Amino acid sequence: KKIIKELDYVKILNGVLPPSILVQSWSPVTPSFSSRFSCTSRTYRYFFISTNLNLPRMSLGLEKIIGDHDFRNIAKMDTEHVSNFRRVVYEAGIKGE
Repeated sequence: KKIIKELDYVKILNGVLPPSILVQSWSPVTPSFSSRFSCTSRTYRYFFISTNLNLPRMSLGLEKIIGDHDFRNIAKMDTEHVSNFRRVVYEAGIKGE
């Protein structure tokens, strides 16, 4: 039985990406998987330099995005593949230093 050594994709990707982008892990998927259309949920994290940011105001603004919303006005219009622009935001928050 031939043993195939798995490539260290995290190391390979981090070796070519700028320091501001970091790959932490990966997972194999079937060839039919689409990161855009097959996902049932996503998590986004954004990091900002906190100079002159009003974190309490930002936190109040984020409260308004929680819930079920139609994002068609800010979505890429791909009506060939997407007909439902409604999304549910379950959680949004600001963490200070």
